[in-house]
Amino acid sequence: MKRGKWHLALWEIILILGSVPVFRSVWMVFDSVEFMNQCAGILLSFTGGMVLCIMALLALNKTEKEQRADSCHDNAR
Repeated sequence: MKRGKWHLALWEIILILGSVPVFRSVWMVFDSVEFMNQCAGILLSFTGGMVLCIMALLALNKTEKEQRADSCHDNAR
């Protein structure tokens, strides 16, 4: 593995490990809010999370397609 890829993998691992306490903290805050313990709060949270996930996946997929298209144009030259 080249140094650049190793460096990137290290930072990805750090990002994953760092996200654990953030996730736990947000979970605890939601548990302390009474509305979030009701059915409506859970459904609202689920819907909001799904919308954010879909938006992120669409953005990532669009970016990946653009990179592939640019790569194809570079190879054609």
